[in-house]
Amino acid sequence: MLKQFDLGEADKIITFLTKDYGKVRAVARGVRKSKSSMSGIVLPFNYNLVTIYRGKSIDRINQVRNIFSFNRLREDLVKTAYASFVTEAVERVSQENQANQALFALLLSTLHKIMVEEEKLPYIELIFKIRLLVVLGLKPQLDYCALCNKKAGSAERYFFHTRQGGLICPECFQQNREEFRFQGYVLSARLVKTLAGIINTGFKSLNVIELSEREYRQLDQLSNEFIKYHLELQLKSYDFLHMIKKLGET
Repeated sequence: MLKQFDLGEADKIITFLTKDYGKVRAVARGVRKSKSSMSGIVLPFNYNLVTIYRGKSIDRINQVRNIFSFNRLREDLVKTAYASFVTEAVERVSQENQANQALFALLLSTLHKIMVEEEKLPYIELIFKIRLLVVLGLKPQLDYCALCNKKAGSAERYFFHTRQGGLICPECFQQNREEFRFQGYVLSARLVKTLAGIINTGFKSLNVIELSEREYRQLDQLSNEFIKYHLELQLKSYDFLHMIKKLGET
């Protein structure tokens, strides 16, 4: 479940991401009543099997059976913040009645990683953001220059331009030096390799990522800027997550 809001005195409109039908919105009648059989199942982050009646104006939930309950995400404030960010991002980029099974799989795997991992939540967030770009067809270009399409050679440092969508070769950088002077990121070869590993293997890279605080912040800022520019996303839940992170640093 991605999102919900109250309707009338007893109902809710709930937004799900489904494997076969993409994003679906439906009304849960009477779910806010204490005797409702659905009230303990239709909860944030839950993975449910839902039977829906297709209505003329809005669909209605007929039956719900829980497949997996992410209780630990709701019981821990820090994990709630991370999970809320993930679900809001998915809700914003998913399309109604258009299946995206890669996005569905990314959502489930990310929520599971947030639930079971205690020490690697910032890395999980980073991997999610980069993989989100990949499954939406916005993979950062690391093999070729994003401007001239020349194959990237080996180097100690690379220039990455978020608005252009990837690495910029030295020749193109020199030709656009004034334009790029206050834009983009200079990445070490190790950071480019780390970024490529996340793009290609997703959460398989979680146990091998080793970044300094400075390196992590650089990739985190890069991914945030990439998402903001290419997906035009500004998420309310990210402000909450940022606040929770700051509290953890004090």
